[in-house]
Amino acid sequence: MLMTAEQEMITTVAYESTFKKRMRNLNAEDYRIIVEELNRIIDGGDVHTSSWIPGSDWRGTLYEPIWISCRQNSTEAAKFYGQILYKVMMDRPETWCFGNYTNARGKTYFRVD
Repeated sequence: MLMTAEQEMITTVAYESTFKKRMRNLNAEDYRIIVEELNRIIDGGDVHTSSWIPGSDWRGTLYEPIWISCRQNSTEAAKFYGQILYKVMMDRPETWCFGNYTNARGKTYFRVD
């Protein structure tokens, strides 16, 4: 479950129509593997910063299909990856909130329950 800092439940991915368009270009098996890995990482802690998870060079990693599905556009791939992680956080059973911080690119998620 994902909530705002004001404790409002988030039930849809930000920019949902764009997310759905991007999903059409990502193989379902690649998506499953990415979600599985993100859940494994999230299980390991109570604070996660989105941009620190995949690293900066996705070539040869399980995140590479995101980059390929975005026509090797790193900016678009980063946005799509952020949406995937956002969805993973929404779908988790525990409660998470997020914030944006100047020293960290992307969102930082905090477990709150």
